[in-house]
Amino acid sequence: MNTSSPKEIAQEAVDITFTILLNCCVRELGNSSFYEGVPKYDPVLKSYMSKYNHKLHLKLDFPVDKVEVYAPIRYKSETFRHLYDFPVMERDLTNETIREIDADRLLELITNQVRQQYPLADSKNVKKRMQLSTEKIAQFLEHFQTSGQDFNKPEMTFIEAEQLFPAGHLLHPLTKGREGFTESEVLKYAPETGGHFQLYYFLVHPDLVTEKSVDNVLPSDFAKNEVLKASKGDQKTQDLLSNYPDWKVIPVHPWEAAHFKSQTVFDTLAKENLLVDLGEFGKEFTATSSVRTVYNNESDYMYKFSLHVKITGAERINHFHELYRGYEVSRLMQTAWGDNVKKTYPDIELICDPGFISVSYNGNVLDSFSTSVRYNPFKVTAGEKENNVCLLASLCQDGVLGNPSRMQNVIQKASQQTGLSLEKTSEIWFKNYIDIILTGVVKMFNEQGMFCEWHQQNTLVQLGAAFMPEKLFFRDNQSFLFRKSFEDQLDKIVPGLSENGKMFIPDDRLYNLILHYFWVGNILAVVNTFGTSQLTDEKNLLNILYDKLEDLQKEDESGLVTFILESRYWKVKGNLLTALNDIDCGGNPAGVTRINFPNVLHKRFFSEQLINPKGKDLVYNRYFPKEDVTISLRPVDIDNDLEMLHEWFHRDHAKANWKMDWPLQELETYYRTLLPSDGLYSYIGMANGEPTFNIEVYWPTRDVLGDYYDVLPTDYGTHQFIAPTDPKLKFVSPSTQCMIDYVFAQPETGRMVGEGSVDSRASMMNKAFHGFKIDKVIEMPHKTSNLNFCYREWYWEKFPQNKDIKIISETEHNLINQ
Repeated sequence: MNTSSPKEIAQEAVDITFTILLNCCVRELGNSSFYEGVPKYDPVLKSYMSKYNHKLHLKLDFPVDKVEVYAPIRYKSETFRHLYDFPVMERDLTNETIREIDADRLLELITNQVRQQYPLADSKNVKKRMQLSTEKIAQFLEHFQTSGQDFNKPEMTFIEAEQLFPAGHLLHPLTKGREGFTESEVLKYAPETGGHFQLYYFLVHPDLVTEKSVDNVLPSDFAKNEVLKASKGDQKTQDLLSNYPDWKVIPVHPWEAAHFKSQTVFDTLAKENLLVDLGEFGKEFTATSSVRTVYNNESDYMYKFSLHVKITGAERINHFHELYRGYEVSRLMQTAWGDNVKKTYPDIELICDPGFISVSYNGNVLDSFSTSVRYNPFKVTAGEKENNVCLLASLCQDGVLGNPSRMQNVIQKASQQTGLSLEKTSEIWFKNYIDIILTGVVKMFNEQGMFCEWHQQNTLVQLGAAFMPEKLFFRDNQSFLFRKSFEDQLDKIVPGLSENGKMFIPDDRLYNLILHYFWVGNILAVVNTFGTSQLTDEKNLLNILYDKLEDLQKEDESGLVTFILESRYWKVKGNLLTALNDIDCGGNPAGVTRINFPNVLHKRFFSEQLINPKGKDLVYNRYFPKEDVTISLRPVDIDNDLEMLHEWFHRDHAKANWKMDWPLQELETYYRTLLPSDGLYSYIGMANGEPTFNIEVYWPTRDVLGDYYDVLPTDYGTHQFIAPTDPKLKFVSPSTQCMIDYVFAQPETGRMVGEGSVDSRASMMNKAFHGFKIDKVIEMPHKTSNLNFCYREWYWEKFPQNKDIKIISETEHNLINQ
């Protein structure tokens, strides 16, 4: 195990927070692009970038402050959680100065930008809490190192995986927020420090208490027995319990007890003889990863307490309907319906919350007492070996302190069992995982009408002897939800089921919850983990996912799978925007800021050849005997083509239509951000070896054009600019045919799409001549356009001889049977 100095640990914590903040920008702000290479015509940027050896940067634009930010990319992700090298640089466009910046400065820029859309956005509290979170990450990393704990070992018990979790939520800028805890309280109550503590108990008048349980014993009676056992020799407590036989004994988190006792309502209740302070008793508990849910390895139950501490983005309070939801689902699971669920999904265990306690005074719920009682399937029986149960969030943790990630260690072990490569073993592991969880989620949604919020914090993975997923556990009383269309059916099974839990949700709203919690927060996080751990290519796993969904789609009558597969964007929660808008996602879930997340499954139809060709050699070469010309295509070479393109775009006919008559520096920036994107690529076309035209091939599903029609992921579009004005040198039709041949030769292409300006009549006539048909006129931000389409059949109807074209760049004459 590597050893880091305190300074290195502090810097790693800063880098973790900075990485999260950068990725929040990528996902939530829409101001990012990738910048490839070191510029030739931008002296300020060139001077800075030449000092380092970074081939790719994330570029963030902040026009409000006239600033650009550049962050070196270490790992570029298909699922939009990238890894970075540091430092990060800010360029002031007003005075052309460059300086290195920290996360606080980036947050300031973000806030100024966000205020254009959300005027009340405020970074003050976010900045403070982000700094506290960073300090906690450093504290936990140092604790793990000094205590010698191996936080990435492949085998862990339930509580080890819950607590050996240093960096936390990988997409929340306040990932280790613990606002409300003092330094000593963090050591005692945070899971990462493994502190143990007794529970605090109050004796409360029964008229104030609401409690439920599906078990034979009420939560307060169970708590009373615990206090009785622990208070032997404490005559005062024994006498109190005897003198108030009908009063309720209620456990509370010790921190929350102190918080409650500082409130005036505590003094009021005590004076009115409605409450008695019993103090701390009994066996010691320790925090799970959620902080407020506590565990004792000998107890039949875990407790999920209310805690007025801001953990990540919200104070963690058990709301009354959430308490009821857990209890009602426990009731349902004790029926024949529940027996069928257990039988149908033997590899999935839904951990239920069989009871709860709530206290009200003068019609107001006293949140400090709101507690959910959860079954403990991880109780340790003497002499038995504990199962290797992993919190998914800890399994998805990056490597820290110079050590491999936990997933790397798990796959290394699994690879020894399979005898296969790490890549093949990773794919098998992933297939096993989605066979259990994806099949279960889709089938449960269809047949039981149920969805559980399977995010990383709620998902536990049990690994078998071969280190492959063999069973999954789901936990969280507030996260059991049902389709509204199943309400009557389930209400007959458990009368009154729908009255208190607010658990029946219309399908369209459930779809978005599924996409956020399960799809992006779980499945894509696992995909990203394999990628960032360099175990396999993310695209391989996305293709496996697509295949699995297509299989599930055959029996999916709900429309869920089709929604996942076909949506251009998925609506997910924006953690950064939610924090900046000061929205408590626990108390106000409807107020959460949601963003569009591109459907990464559509990469199944992404043509690497069109949008990300390798090298600079010819990709297509064709001889046209009638015109006696050979037309060739090759990718743009920024270093050698830029001055030529700059001259082309300054020609009169280019200025009118292309409007790219920019200075060399601006044009270079355009190409350095265009070429590493997944939206568009540029090619140079040549006539008899002489460069004469430029085409751009773009993917409309990731382009602004996709906003104006029902875009398909198999759509591909082109722009074409012919530089010469001499008709003898234009070769318009051969050039256009080569462009269309090249695009249609790729198997990912379904149809071609165009959006030529209505003012460019010659362009549209050329398109029509080659088989394109106008669909409608659309108003785009920069022009009024003719939306047009072309299918292979339409093109081949115009040019039947081109149906047999083979795209072979090495040969000059590749027209079959010419």
